[in-house]
Amino acid sequence: MDAAAEEDMFFTLSQESAQSVRFESNQYEELDTKIFNDPIHGHIELHPLLVKVIDTPQFQRLRNIKQLGANYYVYPGASHHRFEHCIGTCHLAGKLARHLQTKQPYLQISKEDILCVKMAALIHDLGHGPFSHMFDMDFLPRMRQGADVMHEKTSCMMFDYLIDDNNLMKDFEEYNLSETDITFIKEMVFGPLNDDNNNVSMDNGGNLTWKYVGRPKEKSFLYEIVSNQRNKVDVDKWDYFARDCHHLGIKNSFDHNRFIRFCRVLTVQGENPQICARDKECFNVYHMFHVRNTLHRVAYQHKCKTAIEAMICDAMCLADKHIFYTGENGRKYTISMAVDDPVSFTKLTDNVFYEILNSTNNHEDMIKAKSILDRILKRQLYSFVGVAKPVRGDVKGKYAECATMQENIAAFDNAIHKDDIVVKVKNFNYGMKRKNPCDEFRFYSKSNPNKPYRIRREEVSEMLPNTFEDCEILVYCKSPEKLESAKDCFEKWCKAKNYRLPQTKNGVNDALTPLKREETAVGHVAKRRKLEM
Repeated sequence: MDAAAEEDMFFTLSQESAQSVRFESNQYEELDTKIFNDPIHGHIELHPLLVKVIDTPQFQRLRNIKQLGANYYVYPGASHHRFEHCIGTCHLAGKLARHLQTKQPYLQISKEDILCVKMAALIHDLGHGPFSHMFDMDFLPRMRQGADVMHEKTSCMMFDYLIDDNNLMKDFEEYNLSETDITFIKEMVFGPLNDDNNNVSMDNGGNLTWKYVGRPKEKSFLYEIVSNQRNKVDVDKWDYFARDCHHLGIKNSFDHNRFIRFCRVLTVQGENPQICARDKECFNVYHMFHVRNTLHRVAYQHKCKTAIEAMICDAMCLADKHIFYTGENGRKYTISMAVDDPVSFTKLTDNVFYEILNSTNNHEDMIKAKSILDRILKRQLYSFVGVAKPVRGDVKGKYAECATMQENIAAFDNAIHKDDIVVKVKNFNYGMKRKNPCDEFRFYSKSNPNKPYRIRREEVSEMLPNTFEDCEILVYCKSPEKLESAKDCFEKWCKAKNYRLPQTKNGVNDALTPLKREETAVGHVAKRRKLEM
């Protein structure tokens, strides 16, 4: 190969990485592969079919969907996109699948299986809308209450459209991928396609009831690589842990490369083969979920980021009937309806922020929307009122529930309207609500590598958490002039609900008894005297 041809094969995502190329032995022998330079995983070699999918408008759209949404307005380094995350996830999916293929050849993992797993990892986020999770978790529930819109489902729709619009079916067939394989790819992203409730895929005993058609039960472990519904241990998390920490400037201490080396497929309870790990990796599994919880607390649900996303959501709701995207057959779709049409959805990205801001439409709603976005650029954010700690399990955080809380808080003062208040519920967990996902994971020992077993939390460490879900209610005020009134309403509402009250201006919680308030005040005085000395 001459130098020009070799240069043409090299696509750069970032020049930051100086790691050497990592070629797996004979992985893509005699294939026209491409090499991507990634700041997280180094040089990544991709199958030509994967590159054909990347080189489509539907996938390139992900260059304009930020991975962390409005976090970019809080963490300046959080400028990475879904585009590179999908490529990184694809790399890790292939790495784990090849490890299992090499270490356990009797599993009969074919090259088509590996290609399908990598393809599912590559396209798993095609369905994300503007500002990622804000679109499907805040904006759509508000504009289309009751509508069943999930980004995983939209990803499958976009994948079908991507193949059809770019005439890629012949390319899939060239590499021995059939319609069944395409179904398998979509099942790895969304779950069983013929199941109305794809979340219900476990029986009472925790076993996977077989609703899939892409692969037989004997290869059930392949469904756990990209999106693991059994215990949430999957390569999607491993990539965004490493990538998000890198761009946020936060230390990531979970080593996915080590973990992959200790993965092994075993038959659990005489039924479904599952991905298991060495017993000595048990603490590492807990640590992985601790990293997830930390990222949610310091970044994903940061209070300033939450305020900014609330403002963007308000602006998009106001502009919804005034911004249109042309879909199939020339039909016009609003922002909230574009998700139903793959042609229009391809045009919907984070750029909607500036489409609204720079619009020449002077309708009253658009003027309000532009004013809100202008406030973001001037850092005039919704004011933080306070945070309440509800009883565990008392609040779910659905849109209707938050709207009711806004009404109840505003009811304590006639000067406050419900639209002056924003309520956001922050849920922190290990990915399975109240459940401990590690209880669903199986391990094996060095002495008996073919026998899977569960390790109880108490056997790992007495210092591990007893509960796996926490909740906070954040309240904001849209108008700075009404902030003090909003704080009074919020404190009255907290007392009425018997929620833990926010701290008052003097730093003493009103929920304390008079004696404890006195002791706290004495403590503050003693501390000041000590500092003066």
